[in-house]
Amino acid sequence: MADQVPAAFNDKYHTGRVIGEGNFSVVKECTNRSTGERFAVKCINKDALNPKDRSNLVQEINILKDLKHPNIIKLHDVYDGDGPMCLLVMENAEGGELFDRIIAKEYYTEGEAKKVVKVVAKVLRYCHAAGVTHRDLKPENLLYADKTEDSVIKIADFGFAKLVTEETNMSTMCGTPGYYAPEIVRKLPYDSKCDIWSLGVIAYILLCGFPPFYDENQVEEMRKILNGDFEFVAPYFDGVSQLAKDLISKMLVVQPTKRLTAQDVLDHPWFNDIKEEVDNAHLSVGKNLKEGRPFGVRELTDTAQAGITHELKRDTSGAALSANSRYTDIALASSECSCY
Repeated sequence: MADQVPAAFNDKYHTGRVIGEGNFSVVKECTNRSTGERFAVKCINKDALNPKDRSNLVQEINILKDLKHPNIIKLHDVYDGDGPMCLLVMENAEGGELFDRIIAKEYYTEGEAKKVVKVVAKVLRYCHAAGVTHRDLKPENLLYADKTEDSVIKIADFGFAKLVTEETNMSTMCGTPGYYAPEIVRKLPYDSKCDIWSLGVIAYILLCGFPPFYDENQVEEMRKILNGDFEFVAPYFDGVSQLAKDLISKMLVVQPTKRLTAQDVLDHPWFNDIKEEVDNAHLSVGKNLKEGRPFGVRELTDTAQAGITHELKRDTSGAALSANSRYTDIALASSECSCY
């Protein structure tokens, strides 16, 4: 790959170790030769992208250029010439993933979870006001800027992000299955409320260490999402405040029109409820995360997708799911996932 990298990049930066990999990209550490400042460079092989993916890449770059927020990973440089490689020089969040830090701690508290949820809600308020929907919110995309205890949280990976207007809706089924909103599973047109659902899933995980809808059977997992079928499992939620549960319940509402907005989330009384005995109570989040970590990273298999589609088609004819479904007043729509 070295001989395919634009000379202008090599003149300015020195690359280091690989810190991440995607289907068509590699992320490496890089250092500005003049200043010594450290960054991360996302190296994308454009030849491996289909036309839709190339369009998404252009949109990701444009979105990152426009977004200026202290809790969003900053795009510093773009190198995209006639060659096969596109290089995005990004802020390097050296503090690592949120999950890794929680697992490394001996304990985690509701107060700490509250801070994370508030930061993400503020970022969503900013993005949604700018017409941007993230579409892949998950704990793996919540990073710490540095290794200090009070490090700033940064939202990363806008590869699925979409710029929409009031007159348009999204329809592509993309993101991470465990964080899909019901309308995405149903392949319906959707809006920025899908991010609120994902934040609800994140908040749930931060308070107990496992997701609300997970099932080893992916069709069953998607069915749970469609119906908003979750509970605050004892004893894991016994020490969690009622206000925290109330907020999660209002984010994980199946009908998007009844789901909270980002501003509604920030206005929720949970953030103003300061009770030291609750905020500082030790929760078994780290232990549960360590034992169940793989739950958040699996992709939706073709078999599961076929099973879900079959169930949805039966649902629209009233033959299945309808007995328990709380979201049966909609029709099945079709779309294709072509996000890179």
